[in-house]
Amino acid sequence: MKNYIETLNYIHSLGMYSNPPHTDLSKIKYLCGIFGNPQDSYKTVHVAGTNGKGSTVAMLFNIIKELGYKKTGRFISPYIEKFTERISFGESDISEEDIVHYACRIRKTLEEKNISREYMPNEFEFITLLAFLYYKEKDCEIAVIETGLGGMLDPTNIIKAPLASVITSISLDHMQVLGDTVEKIAVYKCGIIKENSKVVLYPFNSDSIKEIVKDKAREKNSDLIMPDVNSLKITEENINFTEFEYKGRVYKTKLLGRHQVYNAVTVIETIYNIFEPVKIKEEDLYRAVYNGIENTFFQSRFEILLKKPLVIFDGAHNISGITALKETIKNLMPDKKIVLLCGMLKDKNPEEILKEICAEPFVYKFIAVPVNSPRSDKPENLRDYALKYCENAEHNYNLKDALKKALGYASEFDDNNNNCEDCAVVCFGSFYFAGDIKNALYK
Repeated sequence: MKNYIETLNYIHSLGMYSNPPHTDLSKIKYLCGIFGNPQDSYKTVHVAGTNGKGSTVAMLFNIIKELGYKKTGRFISPYIEKFTERISFGESDISEEDIVHYACRIRKTLEEKNISREYMPNEFEFITLLAFLYYKEKDCEIAVIETGLGGMLDPTNIIKAPLASVITSISLDHMQVLGDTVEKIAVYKCGIIKENSKVVLYPFNSDSIKEIVKDKAREKNSDLIMPDVNSLKITEENINFTEFEYKGRVYKTKLLGRHQVYNAVTVIETIYNIFEPVKIKEEDLYRAVYNGIENTFFQSRFEILLKKPLVIFDGAHNISGITALKETIKNLMPDKKIVLLCGMLKDKNPEEILKEICAEPFVYKFIAVPVNSPRSDKPENLRDYALKYCENAEHNYNLKDALKKALGYASEFDDNNNNCEDCAVVCFGSFYFAGDIKNALYK
């Protein structure tokens, strides 16, 4: 592989799923064993869930760095604009040169070992191994690791007992792999809970999910911690930030939506339960948590792309995510008319998702666009779903034209001073078209 593009093409050629599929972690254990089990060289915080993983990981990563652990890693999926976003260390993402270097090393070693097809890594296994090896050779102290899919059989689950296993909001998604009920999905997510560890659970999961997590924690002799929502009070929320009080302490987050406050208190409990025994001064710990949360920015989570007119992107692509988006629009933009620009994958149950938002009175227009993925649903299908619940739905195969139309609809509510304060454009659906939206908008 001569360059970065060739390297990415090779990694993507490995495919999303193993063939034949593995029913345990034996393959990733074998692969990591070839490279001396790099995942055992540093401490970890392991994060699983359906929604909120990325934001939770980002806050944890920033707080741990604020505490003085400068050699901290962050592993996420998917990326939004650049593949290198998936692996971060310290203050920057992995370089393209390092992606090439480590990918070539791994590929060459696997070829020299002449491993069978059965043990050839798929794309996610390959990039997970690459991240583990990269962190080891960077002398990483702590890595915050996000699962790719599920938990129990996720390649990241080869890590030993972490400082904490964090389980975020669980809802229906990837049902063809994880199961057709939230309870079945929760069992998979709970697979990251290890013996004699700490488990922190997002507070607004259903009672049935809480019981499953409690049972798993008890089975593994692990401490279960849940945020005390009775000690939480939101003191101010607007389009720029949310301020809240938790257990007598004030915090501020620029991640918008009340669900992000609930993610934040999950993070707060995680940090206090990991680092309180380390004897860090109370004020130093609080300052690190405050700064880490306030300074966290995570792309495509109710991200403001333009202020006049107001254009927002949110990666809501399942029922839980779209419910959170709907409530955030109501809370932060109660008087605005909304133009929805939507692109979705056909395996995400788009009709149910559009039913959840398109029937809302705030919807002024709906425009469906394609996503740059072979799994994209046809824009006309999305339009037809939307027409069942709102009057003004259309589709467009050209993203730039669709965005121009959306901005034009927004300007219909202009107050003649170019403030466009009565209407907003909300782009949502698959993370796969976030980068395309930004490119189209800024160009």
